[in-house]
Amino acid sequence: MSTQTKVTPRSHTINVTISGKSITVKPDRLEMYTIDDVRWAGQNAHKFSIVFDNPAPFGRELKHAIASTKQKPKAGSKTGEFKYTVVSEETPGLKLDPTIIIDPPPTPNP
Repeated sequence: MSTQTKVTPRSHTINVTISGKSITVKPDRLEMYTIDDVRWAGQNAHKFSIVFDNPAPFGRELKHAIASTKQKPKAGSKTGEFKYTVVSEETPGLKLDPTIIIDPPPTPNP
């Protein structure tokens, strides 16, 4: 008898706010599964791109128009922790480095 738990796909939104000389990302650490999707939603008119440090399940760079649409990890891509950088389109020197975790390890039962 199988004891696997069925996981329902979820949609995640990472809110990005660029104001003055700062960037805010909520949540700054997202845990998701390979069956989930994610989008980066700008909270104001400022545009941004998402740049991953290493090749990631979403590609190396997502321009604003792509990042703001639903993204699923590419089939067969690695899982684990991926650091990425939110880069302001208007001020490229303005950056923030949050984390996304794909297929987090299960939490132990107490």
